Amino acid sequence: MVKEFILNYLTAFGIGGILLSSFVEALGVPFFPGGIMIIIAGFLIAEGYMAFPAAWFATSFGFVTGSLAAYCLGMKLGDKVFERSGRLLGVTPARLNQARAYLSNSAAGFVVFGRFIPGISNLTPYIAGVGGLKPIIFFALTSVFAVTWSALYLSLGMFFEQSWQKLTQRVQPLLLIGSLMGLGIYLLIMARRGKKAS
Repeated sequence: MVKEFILNYLTAFGIGGILLSSFVEALGVPFFPGGIMIIIAGFLIAEGYMAFPAAWFATSFGFVTGSLAAYCLGMKLGDKVFERSGRLLGVTPARLNQARAYLSNSAAGFVVFGRFIPGISNLTPYIAGVGGLKPIIFFALTSVFAVTWSALYLSLGMFFEQSWQKLTQRVQPLLLIGSLMGLGIYLLIMARRGKKAS
């Protein structure tokens, strides 16, 4: 059901829908299925509904701008971001301290790889802003991540769509045979019950 909703959304809004989805994903909104949306966009690329370069650019651009917006919020509002909207972002004091420790150890590793750490990923741009990471460094590192992430997720979607089609083609005859056998068994049982009843 979620897949169908996302497919309908992306089909209706196209490249703009991908851009918006990656923007919201980069903001770190909890439970938003941004990554899943990008993978499903890969399905649509494989089916010829959109071009890979345009989808790749939109995903990367949306992710970078969303990350920059979150970074600016962190830089301007500082710790107030987490005091006021910590629950909305799913931030506990322990997660906040853990994220700060990652940033102090390695800014580059934090910005690029922090996005892969559960519980830290949605805090990455905010912490980078609060921690005073230079904007040009944050922008460069986020751009590297965004380009790589979007290419990977779109490619995954394209791969799974093609694999799904092949799997479906192989399974369809088996499903047909299984359905016919099931129908035959059902008719046999009903016929026997009819004989017993009479």
